[in-house]
Order: sequence, then structure tokens, then C-alpha cells
Amino acid sequence: MSASELVEQANAPSAIAKESEAKRSFPKTHANYWKARLEHRTYTKGWAATLAELKPKASLPIEITAGDATVGEFLAEVERTSSLKPKTFRRYAQCLRRVAAHIHGVRTDASRYDYRTGGLLAWRKQVDVIRLSAISPAAVADWKLDYLRRATNDLRRKLAVNRSFNAWLRNTKSLFSSAIIDKPNFKIKVPKFKVPDSQRGEREVYWFETVDFEKAGSMKFQAPVGITYEDLVKKALTELRSENSDAYKLFLLCMCAGLRRGEADVCLWSQLRPDDCSIRIESNEFIEPKHGSGGTVYVDPALMKELLSFKAEGQKGFVVNSHREWKETAYVRYRCEPHWRTLLDWLEGNGISARKKVHELRKLFGDAIVKREGIFAGSAQLRHSTIQMTANHYTDPRQRAALPVGNLFSEKSSRRSFKSRRSLRKSVANGNRNGVTIGNGISHGH
Repeated sequence: MSASELVEQANAPSAIAKESEAKRSFPKTHANYWKARLEHRTYTKGWAATLAELKPKASLPIEITAGDATVGEFLAEVERTSSLKPKTFRRYAQCLRRVAAHIHGVRTDASRYDYRTGGLLAWRKQVDVIRLSAISPAAVADWKLDYLRRATNDLRRKLAVNRSFNAWLRNTKSLFSSAIIDKPNFKIKVPKFKVPDSQRGEREVYWFETVDFEKAGSMKFQAPVGITYEDLVKKALTELRSENSDAYKLFLLCMCAGLRRGEADVCLWSQLRPDDCSIRIESNEFIEPKHGSGGTVYVDPALMKELLSFKAEGQKGFVVNSHREWKETAYVRYRCEPHWRTLLDWLEGNGISARKKVHELRKLFGDAIVKREGIFAGSAQLRHSTIQMTANHYTDPRQRAALPVGNLFSEKSSRRSFKSRRSLRKSVANGNRNGVTIGNGISHGH
């Protein structure tokens, strides 16, 4: 090693100094804080020991001690053997625990959301010891009735509760799909129950085979009264663009390209294709499109030009800038959360009152495409898995078949009808010389 290299190495900050500097300069939520700590651990213990300590441990098969499995054991086995995404598994597990808690009478209040002081963990411990056999067809039927009673007599509220129930049931049943519990390495036996059968006397079924979904009503999108995408784009151009350009870019991606919130949050400049004016939605290190709905969204050349006007020469990475770094989590976390809050406030101030205001932009996009280009073009642009999904949510006005009654209400038609009635009365008065049926239906005349 040369003398200059020795001097450079001596002057270089040590891993301990880097960690101290990182603790002073960065909060614990910053990536550089943990990067410095990892370097310090590597410096003190060596790479081999650090990798051995931090390497993820392989999941071990669940050991069932006695009787049937518990909810906690079942969920652990599903997590071990399935390929569900962490966020998806977390949502499914939450639904199953909610059903089990209601059936077993576990107290469910606001404390179960308290993950900071242990309320969530305490609630889970109570639920995870419940046996799967406790989730019987009769118990689930009682849970369903209790859930649906929230609707009272309000018809709109009833449809909302029905949709909410369907979502809970769909998520819970997904944990028991044949693709999961029928795997050869799935060690837990899901209990079956005997239920009456009009043909065979009784039969054995899983609990989820006895529960039906509720009618959810029409899911057709109805645009807010007085709100059009043209007006929103014009207002965003004059108001939002100058106030918060990053919130403006999020608006354009959702309103004019139909991207979902998570897709727009981590959209990369490399996904924009100026040559054919398209945005490529694909799996990358930051996101996997919902239900495999990757594909290509074609946009107006003016939109592509507007987006690229914010790109500095040679700039790479995310389209929308944010001081928050992306990190992988098992819960929903948006990198551009401050800009999303700005956009939500702006949308509310411009007449968007829907609960999911950003998703309302995607619906406005789909509604406009379907009305202009038809249901098939709308399905392709929205990247739906089936055309039926698009038809369930949007109406193609070009397919409507109106009954032609315009000529019946015209002035000329009304006069003709009046003359016909007057001629009929004269004919009757003259003894029906032309053979018009009168009285008892007997026709007089030739």
C-alpha cells in the first residue's frame, strides 16, 4: 500500500464516527441512520458474524400440540406455506381474527388498534388461542346476522353494510382457498362440520361453504353533479401547478392516466415512454401492480409533454419528488404522503366529496374513456382483469337503446291525432256508415 493510501485511510472516518454522526444528523426513521448502524456492527463484529445474525431464519413447520389448531397456528402456517404478499396476508388475517373475536366474545374496542403500548398485541393473543373448530357454520351465521343489523332501515346504509360484509367474507374465505390448505406441505387440518341435507340427510362442509354473499346493489359509477374532468384539469393547471408542482404531477397521473394511488406514488421516469405517448405499469422493486394489472396506458401527447416539462436533464428515479424515502412495509405507507394531503385538500375544495377522493379521479378517467371510446377501450386503459369488471362499474352510453317516441310528441303528430278522433266521432254520429263497430261490437254497414 502506498504512502498516500495510508494517509487517506488514516484520515477516513471510522465506522464508529459515522454512526455517531448519523445519530446526530438523522432521525431513527431515516435510512442513513440504520445504514450507519449496520456499518458499525460490521466493523465491530465482521461480515460473517453480521450476516449470520441478520440473515432471515427459515420458517419451521407448525407443531400442533393437542386437538385441533388455533387461529394463531393456522395463520402462522398460511404465512409459512403461501405466497401471499405481506400486505395481502395482513388484511386477510385481520378479517379472520375479527370473525373469531366476535364468535368467542373477545372484547373489541379502540385498544386493539394501539400498537404502541401493547393493546394490539394483547388483543391478538386473546384471539390467536381460539380453536378453529369454534368457527362453526352456526356461529358464523350468528356473526353475519349481527353484522348486517348495523344497517337498520336505511336502504343506502344497508347496501353499504352489505358491501362491507362481502369484503370481510371474501378476505376471510381467501385464507381457506384450495390453493392454500390443499398444499402437500400444509400441516394443519381444517375442521369440517355436519349440516342438514335434504337429499342425503346430512353432509360434511367447511364453515365458509355455508355462508352466502349479500346483494350489493348497483356498482355503477355516477360522476358528481357539476364535476367534469375538463374543469378539474383547468383548475389544477391554474391553481395547483404553481402552489405544489409535485401534488400537481400526482393529480395528472391519477386523473389523466388513471393510475392508482400506489402506482402514482412510486412512478418512475423510466416508465414514461414519449415515443408512443404511453406509461408502462409494471412490477419493479417498489411495487407490484394490483391483481397483476400491469400493462400500458396510452395518454395524450400534451399530457406527456406536460409531465416531461418537470424532468431535469439526465434526471432519473421518481417522477414525484418527496423528502420521505421509500421503504417496504407490511402496512400501507405512501412515499409522497405530504403531497397527497395537499391534493386531498384541493380536491375537497373543488367539489370532490367521495371518501376515496384520489380513487374518484381514476373513476372519472374510466368514465370519460368509456363514454368516448367504449367499454373495451375503457377496460384496457383501466387494466381490469375482465371486461365484466368494467361493465359492472361503468355504462357505455353508445350501447343504450332508447324507445323512439319523439314523433309522438311533435306538434304535427298531435294535430293528426286530433283530426282522427274528430272523424271518428262524426262517423259514429252518422250511424257508422263506414262500418265502424259500435255498442255491443256489432258492425253495421256493407
